[in-house]
Amino acid sequence: MMKIHIPQFIASALAIALLSSCGSNPEKETKTIDTVAVSQNAEMLDAVDELISKLPKPSDIPNLIAMTGAEYEAKLLNPLENAEKVLDNSSKAAFNIGVFGSDVGYLAAYEKGQEAIKMFAVSKKLGEKIGVSNAFDPSILSRIEKNLGKRDSLISITDASLAHSASILQSNEQMKNASLLMAGAFIEGLYLNCGLIHDYPPTGLPKIEQDKILVPLVNTVIKQEAALNSLIELLKKVNDNDELVSKLIGQLEVAQAIYKKADWPKKIAENKGDMIPTEKDIHDMANSISEIRNSWIK
Repeated sequence: MMKIHIPQFIASALAIALLSSCGSNPEKETKTIDTVAVSQNAEMLDAVDELISKLPKPSDIPNLIAMTGAEYEAKLLNPLENAEKVLDNSSKAAFNIGVFGSDVGYLAAYEKGQEAIKMFAVSKKLGEKIGVSNAFDPSILSRIEKNLGKRDSLISITDASLAHSASILQSNEQMKNASLLMAGAFIEGLYLNCGLIHDYPPTGLPKIEQDKILVPLVNTVIKQEAALNSLIELLKKVNDNDELVSKLIGQLEVAQAIYKKADWPKKIAENKGDMIPTEKDIHDMANSISEIRNSWIK
């Protein structure tokens, strides 16, 4: 029997039991309650599935970064040793599987297969903490080794392994951890993007010309507002008064407010598409994303 932990539902069930105790059929009532619980759990699972489907695939943002021609920056990746710092917390472990998954997507986009293998091994260790280690089994590593020089194959393998992890968690009724995994991948993708904009090497060109080079990277950040909104809705739906998750939601709402205040789509429309967004436009967003990411990787 699947269970769902909703305090209001439990309270309602107890009230019904007390009011109808005389002449009632306990077996029939139990079956009714079980049916309602299963139905509500199925609805929750469907809602989580729908919201997760609205988030970018772990490799989407790293792949877009590579397509802009931006140089590879190893220093932006989450250090492998950080995995040891989050092993004792299942919520952080789930989040960091997503972080490392996005980093693997970044490595794959730049055809860094050997580094990707090391990161997969770390992800497997974190997966053991929350029950998804088989999503990173030896066959996955073998597939990576056979496709080290095939960028598209490496990206597909990365996305498939994390999607499988999320699926395992959902089937085991760990919807919160499944959602945190996707949150980690999304936040890390934005962190990588903002980091590349901040560290973009000088070109020797006038500032206005260099800003034009950065436009695709800045636009990638700007276009993630809808995904961020979906992520917040998802985490609110699966949160069971977890202090860490509640804190994450609050942090994400700060970023959400920055998007809302900036109203980039309106600014671009009013400039008839001629507006050139620069690093200055996303400075506050970059700081917000960095704060979220750094509070979860240690």
